[in-house]
Amino acid sequence: SLQIKDFRNVPPILRRIYRESIEAFNSECYTLCAAGLRGIVEGICANQSITEGPVSILTQGEGTKTVRKDNLEGKIFGLVEKGILTKSGADTLHEHRYLGNEAVHELTQPSNTELRLAIEIIEHTLDQLYEIPEKALELKQKVARRRGKT
Repeated sequence: SLQIKDFRNVPPILRRIYRESIEAFNSECYTLCAAGLRGIVEGICANQSITEGPVSILTQGEGTKTVRKDNLEGKIFGLVEKGILTKSGADTLHEHRYLGNEAVHELTQPSNTELRLAIEIIEHTLDQLYEIPEKALELKQKVARRRGKT
């Protein structure tokens, strides 16, 4: 079973959904876990005030065009557009979107291994967005105090 990580700086609602997702995983409720992980991605977008973003779609010819979408796909691209995530970081969140969509819309149960990887990625994303900036600020303050520049 997986341990629930203690995220001190993650917004409470995201911590709750994360905890429930891990509890679902530990209870072998894999469909609910996948839905919860997708919910965390939605919650990150909401917390970062992202309501839409640019999505490339194929045109009837050979090319693509960019349209703005307010679905989760658009919101994930919106995180990149605002510089909150890298393109690579967004690509991993799209995998959560696919996993969650299959779980919710097709009632497909993801495997234990798929979910373990998805949980690790969500944990790293929460660290990157909420924990590391706070730790960096704390470090900066401690160094300044040590140098006598409070």
